[in-house]
Amino acid sequence: MSDGARVISIDVLRQFKASLGEFAEEAGLAISEATSDVQRTVWWLQHDQVSHWQRELKKRNEKLAQAKADLHRAQLASNDARTSAVLERKAVAKWERAVTEAEEKIRLVKKWHQAMEREMMLFKAQLGQISGAVAGDIPAAVVRMEKMISSLEAYISIAAPSGGSGTLPSTLVEEVGLQTLATAAASEPSERIDQGGEQP
Repeated sequence: MSDGARVISIDVLRQFKASLGEFAEEAGLAISEATSDVQRTVWWLQHDQVSHWQRELKKRNEKLAQAKADLHRAQLASNDARTSAVLERKAVAKWERAVTEAEEKIRLVKKWHQAMEREMMLFKAQLGQISGAVAGDIPAAVVRMEKMISSLEAYISIAAPSGGSGTLPSTLVEEVGLQTLATAAASEPSERIDQGGEQP
C-alpha cells in the first residue's frame, strides 16, 4: 500500500498561507519605510545641508570683513603696525579659517548629494525586483495555495479513504503543487463503480 499524507497537513497550508500574507504586509511596509528614508536623506543633503552651509558662508564672510576692517583701523591708530592689533589679527585668521571650512563643507555636500543620487537610482532598481515579488508573486502564491486547500477539502469530502484513516494518496499529494485536485476528486466515484459494480 502506498504511503499517504495526513489530512491534518491542510492546516499547515492554511498557516503558511496566513504567514505569507503577513510577510507581504510587513515587507511592503519595510519597502515603503526604506524608500522614505533614502528620499529624506537625499532631501537633507540637497536642501537642508546646502542651505545651511551657504548661510554659514555668508555669515562668516561678513564676520571676516568686519575683522579685517577692525584690523585696518587698529593699524592706523598704532605707531608700530608690526606689534599692534594682535587680537584683531587673530580674529581675521579665525574667520578666514571659518570661511574656508564653510566653502569645503559646501563642496563636500554637493559631492555627497551626487553620490547619493547615484546610489538611490541603484537602490530603486534593486528594490523594484523585491517590490515586484511582494506585490505580484506572493499574492499569486496565496491564490494557488487557496486553490490547493479547496481541492484537498473537496477531495476529502467526496472520497474519504475507507476505514477513516484520514490520509490522502501520496500521488495526489505530490501533484497538488502542480495542479488542482478537482479532476481526481471527480473521477474517484466512477473508479469505485468500475471496481465494485455500484457506488457505495
